[in-house]
Amino acid sequence: MTLPLVLPDPRARRRLEIGLALLADGQPAEAAEAIRAAIEIDPADAETWHALGQALEAAGEPAEAAYRTALQLDPDDRMGAAVRLALIGAAPAPAQLPEAHVRTLFDQYARRFDTALVDALGYRGPELLRRAVDRVMSEGWLDILDLGCGTGLAGAAFADRRRRLDGIDLSPAMILQAMARGIYDRLEPGEIAAVLADWPERYDLVLAADVAVYIGDLGPLFAAARDVLRPDGLFALTAEAHDADGWRLGDHHRYLHSSGYLAATAAAAGFAVVEVEGAWARRENGTPLPGWVAVLRAS
Repeated sequence: MTLPLVLPDPRARRRLEIGLALLADGQPAEAAEAIRAAIEIDPADAETWHALGQALEAAGEPAEAAYRTALQLDPDDRMGAAVRLALIGAAPAPAQLPEAHVRTLFDQYARRFDTALVDALGYRGPELLRRAVDRVMSEGWLDILDLGCGTGLAGAAFADRRRRLDGIDLSPAMILQAMARGIYDRLEPGEIAAVLADWPERYDLVLAADVAVYIGDLGPLFAAARDVLRPDGLFALTAEAHDADGWRLGDHHRYLHSSGYLAATAAAAGFAVVEVEGAWARRENGTPLPGWVAVLRAS
């Protein structure tokens, strides 16, 4: 479902901007007051209701009704209201982040993605994947598929080993950034499992750098990767870690997975585990986030 484009009332938009500024300045009660003033002018704007939920959360007040209104106004959930509902305990955790939310986030983020991720967060997922793959398959040209390719950071890390390099990403704006690198043979926008359902190519290596963090239930992703791999092909991915069983949604809107969950999901999809190594791929507030680098072989 795609919502029609409705231009916001400039008076409401100004009050929302004031509210967001107050929230960023650590004044959530004042922020909520300004955002409520915006809602009085334009009660049908999902972004404003979502912002009210954020302000109420920060102020320690009930926020469920605001998030549910945002979700009702925008069923595609571009703002991620379902995620907030789960994190405040008002709904089960979704099996993955809403597609529209991820697409909106990265469409807005695309032009500054590389600088923000690498410089500010110390991102090194592609480097970790390259090292892990080279330990297992150190020589030869490869047909490679880059899932959730983003701006092409992982593709660039493997460019010197590509015979063919294709990429898929949910965000069209990120696809345009990857295209500018000039290293991909084919780039497709869309949800990974849906796009791969009719994908004609087969690969020696499938990459998923910083993809699992947006998905809780990895079964469909693993199955889709297995279907496009040649026998003995490799699937290499990064994930964020937690010590309990299974997966969970973290406070930072990213999913965490246990090593046991990765191994069990791999086996169910037809993979043998080559290695699951503990390693951090990025920092949060200056602190490295525990994670995994996994290499799986198509059985």
